[in-house]
Amino acid sequence: MIKHFGFSVFVLLLASAAIAQDGPQYKQPEGGVPVLTGFVGFGTTFQSGQQQLSPAISPIVLVPFGEKWLVESELELEGTYIHTTNQPWDHEWEKGVEYAQIDYLANRYVTVVGGRFLSPFGIFNERLHSGWIRNVQTAPYITAMEMSDSTGGMLRGAIPVGGFVNINYAGFFSAAVNNSWVGSTRTAGERVGFFFSKARLELGTSFQRQLQDEHVNTFGADAIWQSNRVPLDVRAEYARNATAGSGYWIEGAYRTRQSPFWKLFMRKSQAEVRFEQFFAPSGMSASGEMELPDSNAKRVFAGWSYWIRPDVRSNISYGREFIDSGDHNVWTVGLTYRFAFPLMGGVK
Repeated sequence: MIKHFGFSVFVLLLASAAIAQDGPQYKQPEGGVPVLTGFVGFGTTFQSGQQQLSPAISPIVLVPFGEKWLVESELELEGTYIHTTNQPWDHEWEKGVEYAQIDYLANRYVTVVGGRFLSPFGIFNERLHSGWIRNVQTAPYITAMEMSDSTGGMLRGAIPVGGFVNINYAGFFSAAVNNSWVGSTRTAGERVGFFFSKARLELGTSFQRQLQDEHVNTFGADAIWQSNRVPLDVRAEYARNATAGSGYWIEGAYRTRQSPFWKLFMRKSQAEVRFEQFFAPSGMSASGEMELPDSNAKRVFAGWSYWIRPDVRSNISYGREFIDSGDHNVWTVGLTYRFAFPLMGGVK
């Protein structure tokens, strides 16, 4: 743990050194306006003996103050309607505040964050978990270990080094909050990423320690690569927790806009594939509070997305899960609508 937080201190010192140097001149940002954005989605999942319907709505409000302050908040409402063979439909709605934070841009290298925020572990939780962003509706196994919210403080930012790599970092502390809307666990952690602009490659490493109840560490690594030659994105993550297990996922998405046939359809389409594995902890079952398999498991998904409009996306995927409780197929179909509009007039 000391080693990981020591590396965070090194990154902050590097940021201080960069601030002391004369950097390139840039224009002051123009005044902003409050914005209401977010998405509405509806997903369905079909597997042997079970059907699930998942409506969701997530409004996001962004309110800038001056040139250095931003208030941002997201409310998430998710419904789950499940039907099991020979059983009546069961349903529940989950509600909560995904984040409600204040950001202060201290300088071009450091942003100070306070309030409730998405824990910066790996890439899925902060960047990919929203229904209108993720390629496959079903979240990877290991995201159960990293998809969490924190209530406390965070320092984050990015530092250019030598013109060939940008270091992005985030270090946070979260307090224990027992509330159905804004619950969180007492934890501390960090993520450090290295983005190589010419290669369009980012490599990251994450660490998180739970500081209440059972004190355990979670380690992670991630990678994102975008091809310079073809419209291909590749993403991957690995996570390990001594009590919950370990696993990885790797995913590719190819925009078919260069296809020589069915051009009107293909230019709005994307083909996706994901492979993942989970390894249950030896001699024990996975953590009961996390939605993880009780045994070793693996899944493969193939999906297709089509943008009906730039703000309306449809998606279908087929997957096969291999697990001790019984191999089975998983089908998902989804539709999401992304909205965004200003709440009042502002300076252009």
